[in-house]
Amino acid sequence: MKKDSPVYFVGFITDLGFDEFIQKWDYYAKQDSTTNFAVVLQQETESKTRFKYISHHKLKNDPITFSFMKGRNSEHFADQKVRVVNVGGYTPMITGCIHPHKNNNARLIAFLSHTETDIDFYRQLLPAACVNIYQAYYESCTYGYVVEFFLPELAAADLLQQLKIRPGIEVSLYKECMVPHI
Repeated sequence: MKKDSPVYFVGFITDLGFDEFIQKWDYYAKQDSTTNFAVVLQQETESKTRFKYISHHKLKNDPITFSFMKGRNSEHFADQKVRVVNVGGYTPMITGCIHPHKNNNARLIAFLSHTETDIDFYRQLLPAACVNIYQAYYESCTYGYVVEFFLPELAAADLLQQLKIRPGIEVSLYKECMVPHI
């Protein structure tokens, strides 16, 4: 991945279980020209937020050919109970965690509104090696920032509760899904 290349987040709003969802996601992901992306699919494990699943697309090299959304901001998988939301492209500000340590088995993802400006608050919650912060690359991004925390599962529950009381933030625990190679 190029240093300043945007990272793309796509959210999925659905009530489908993992096995049923993954069949639908796999079909649509293959429609995309994902050979230019490293894709990570994550499933919400704790709390109830807007997105039950998040796909995280890291550009491998230029040029960008991201067609998953077919030029629209939101769509449904045809005849399915899945709504797709293009959260947007984000520039990595801090990439302290590229490969999480085995003891940091929980991933907490916080979506910060455009009105949240105290990024230092999030940066100081954990050691820098455990935090990734992405800033909106495009004006049309759904959120101003996306923050990923990598930490032990027990600590994640405490941090989740601490962040939930903060205004202008959607936060939940996610785990990486094992999906077929695209």
